[in-house]
Amino acid sequence: MRIFFAVLPTVLLVAYSQIVVKWRVGILATTIDLQRTGVTRYIAYLLDPFVLSAYVAGLLGSFVWLFTVSKLPLALAFPVYQGLTFFLVVIASAMIFNEPMTSAKVIGIAMILGGVIVGTRG
Repeated sequence: MRIFFAVLPTVLLVAYSQIVVKWRVGILATTIDLQRTGVTRYIAYLLDPFVLSAYVAGLLGSFVWLFTVSKLPLALAFPVYQGLTFFLVVIASAMIFNEPMTSAKVIGIAMILGGVIVGTRG
């Protein structure tokens, strides 16, 4: 349980960054001048306050991760981080973006979380 709580801040920050980037790029793609291409389009994305907050969250998640792996074995912390982040992003994408929650995704989530549980017990 200690591993879960140690990794959770990184998971939340990284999941937030992924979800916000998806949300804002979807909105901005329809509102940014369609004449903008390449670098100018990406600069417009990066100047969006929500996208900036997502990148700040990702950076903070990296700092928290540095602290986490200094205290826990990487072989335990990394699978928990990956599994929980995958779970959270898939669930949030279904709830927020109405992405389909297929049986394959549900089975995949169950297998990943089952593997994380088994891996942290051993």
